[in-house]
Amino acid sequence: MTVLYGRVTSGRGEGRYFMSLKPYRERFKSILGYYPYEGTLNIKLSEYIPLDTSKCFKIDGFEYKGKKYYGVKVLPAKVSKDEFAIKGALIFPEKSNHPKDIVEVISPLNLRNYLFLKNGDIVKIIVE
Repeated sequence: MTVLYGRVTSGRGEGRYFMSLKPYRERFKSILGYYPYEGTLNIKLSEYIPLDTSKCFKIDGFEYKGKKYYGVKVLPAKVSKDEFAIKGALIFPEKSNHPKDIVEVISPLNLRNYLFLKNGDIVKIIVE
């Protein structure tokens, strides 16, 4: 088990777009058993720890409505504030503008609303 800590930070809103695309949604559903909320939660890690991505599920790139979309690695995890943990997953897009110390989390729930998160809040990510 790996435990990561970080602070909630704003993204550029691109996660909402990608999480709304039917091909990604269907693939996440088949891997994780749920459709992800249409958005990602960005976490700036307090310490960058390389994760073993060999345990990740892989979504291959695809073409949709005449546009190419890149693959994504998916690593199931839980996100916790205080002692309440929500199932989710870390995602690692093949093409990303984020530095290595920022990770994106998906979940069936809007994590910001459900865990009452705001920018700067510390969260724990548990990867089993």
